[in-house]
Amino acid sequence: MSEKFIALRRSPQRATATTLQTETIAESRTVLVEAAQQPPPSLEQLERIGLQVLDPCEHDADGDNSLWPLCYLDAYVIDAKDPKLAGQARALLEPEYMIVPNVELALSAPVRGKTYQRLPKGAAAWPAVSGVPSAHAQSINGQDVLVCVLDTGVDADHAELRRKTIDFRYVPLDPKSGPVRNVRGFDSDGHGTHVCGIIAGRNVGVAPAVDLMVAAVLESETLRTSLERVVVALNWVLAQFKEPANRDKPVIVNMSLGFLRSSLDRDGLESPVQGFQQVLSTLLDDFHVLPVVAVGNEGVAAIRAPAYFKDTLSVGAVDYDLNVADFSGGGLSPLSGEMEPNLVGYGVDVLSSIERTIYNRSLYCKMSGTSMAAPYVTGIAALYAAQNPKLQGRALWQQLVKSALPLREPSDRAGAGLARFV
Repeated sequence: MSEKFIALRRSPQRATATTLQTETIAESRTVLVEAAQQPPPSLEQLERIGLQVLDPCEHDADGDNSLWPLCYLDAYVIDAKDPKLAGQARALLEPEYMIVPNVELALSAPVRGKTYQRLPKGAAAWPAVSGVPSAHAQSINGQDVLVCVLDTGVDADHAELRRKTIDFRYVPLDPKSGPVRNVRGFDSDGHGTHVCGIIAGRNVGVAPAVDLMVAAVLESETLRTSLERVVVALNWVLAQFKEPANRDKPVIVNMSLGFLRSSLDRDGLESPVQGFQQVLSTLLDDFHVLPVVAVGNEGVAAIRAPAYFKDTLSVGAVDYDLNVADFSGGGLSPLSGEMEPNLVGYGVDVLSSIERTIYNRSLYCKMSGTSMAAPYVTGIAALYAAQNPKLQGRALWQQLVKSALPLREPSDRAGAGLARFV
């Protein structure tokens, strides 16, 4: 049986690069990109013991033992059918690298409401208190902001999204079975299309002018994924900084996936949590990319990882009367000791794009879940970043919290309040 694990460098080589006194985010990212292009010594050593380097974008592996370098995260995915070879790889990488098992993650499934065969009149307007109508009236629509959605995919031909050029990748279940696919966006479930519509839909979106990137990492039948696929997708996000035009752009990542602590046994909990935390810290602190994560739909005193990590902006759900939804998760983070969620967004009966009929008619659907609230907050973040591109990473996080509308709810239900554009 094949053994697969993720190796994350404990102290990334680029850490020395981030200490340089660079004047701008673009300069800092340039240093990081250049550092990522230098192959670490361990890569050659892993090849020497018999692991085949897998280029996920160009070819399939033709052997049983492979390694997938993720240079922007200072990481590898190791997949070895030979247990002796897997042990050699572990011994070579430890203790410089953290060895993380490829654990399962899942979407906190929303509740589907009414489906519409066309956009209902007047249904696309966000409440005035959200600040979205005001932003649009000022021509603030999320322009020049990169937003990446990790979900089931996206129907790039839905009426809400077909005018956009969406950078899409399907991240396969097993990279040895085929490369990461760069094709026209598809979504066999509809959840990702709904999320993308909330962010960037032409009529229903909070920030319709954003540059949209989508990584399909969740399977439509099970709504499950793996840590490997998520890490591969996040490495792809950071690879966008290879393009000089992207170096100073605000970048936001939207995720509605995760796991409950109870889903992992005690012995298998520590390293996946630490590894996932390190990946998201790299996004936020090194590359100034803001991760926005749904807190989960398990209700009071329940919260999913990575929403309870210190380096993710966690989001709960309220209805249009600003009442916290019963299903919205929250509580004390077992890592930071802080209350989650950080903010709430509209997440009850939210209308957005869903799929198309066989006659190519674009359908709409109301859905309820924190995975609807998270893209609303992502859209608000994109409006702020479009208005002031210097608001990136933690600065953008602080702006969202500072400008939130306080609600008469405890902090473990509503955090700082409703994210809004003011």
